[in-house]
Amino acid sequence: MIMTNRIRECPECGSKNIVTDPKHGELYCSDCGMVITENLVDLGPEWRAYDSEQASKRVRTGPPMSYRIHDKGLSTGMPKLPMRARRLQWTSMDSSEKTLTFALVEIDRMACALKLPNYIKEATSVLYRKAVKQKLIKGRSIEELVSAMLYITCRQCGVPRTLKEIAEVSKMPLRKIRRTYLSLLRNLEIKLAPTDPARYIPRFCSELGLSDVVRERAIKIIKESGETVATKGWAPAGTAAAAIYLAMTLSGKVEYQEEKKIATVAGTTPVTLRNRYKELKKGMKLNIRDRGLYD
Repeated sequence: MIMTNRIRECPECGSKNIVTDPKHGELYCSDCGMVITENLVDLGPEWRAYDSEQASKRVRTGPPMSYRIHDKGLSTGMPKLPMRARRLQWTSMDSSEKTLTFALVEIDRMACALKLPNYIKEATSVLYRKAVKQKLIKGRSIEELVSAMLYITCRQCGVPRTLKEIAEVSKMPLRKIRRTYLSLLRNLEIKLAPTDPARYIPRFCSELGLSDVVRERAIKIIKESGETVATKGWAPAGTAAAAIYLAMTLSGKVEYQEEKKIATVAGTTPVTLRNRYKELKKGMKLNIRDRGLYD
């Protein structure tokens, strides 16, 4: 019988103090001593380890498959090789495999700089491999491809990151990343839904040190102004910044922040922030006195 802990109660005395004895292969009650099950099969390893180093040396299974590694993590682990052997190992790889390795390293570097979770790295690696199969990487630098693909993956997974934020950690200018982004959408036939500005609000409020009241009020403003935002086609980061400023204005001086600081956090300009603020206030038909924003 397979070793199990599914029995939670002693059939003799009703006690829940059930003990599994792997040495003797028994399941018994610690109160009355009744042996509930015997001849259990232990599915664990046959070896013992007293620390993590011993366990890593004796274990015979590897990590799960990952697209973030050029060979998907399926190659046999090798001990540490001397520098000369590692150079020979690198030179033995063909050019396509070297390019893939460099691209995956770049994905990991940029994702770490943007503080993105591992599933974003995994999805971006899958997208890059798909582009390689369709021969879409020729004539473009790896940096601009990776930057555009990270932005696409963030949009697909609902992670709020702007092109400007990605360009700041990338080695390529914003215009090239935007051009590659549009080209990938067209060639890979990817359709992205418009980004919800409310997704940016928690992160912006956290960086500005604002309270939960302002955050919730700003999200409510976005939801109430949904039709206005959708028809205008505004950039989500600027819209989120305007909603935050409007929420702070409604909260009073305690939550007041300078418009330049809000614009800097949102990656927009004070002029854009001012225009979006006026439109939101007009759409909600509010009659409030501005602080730092003049009609």
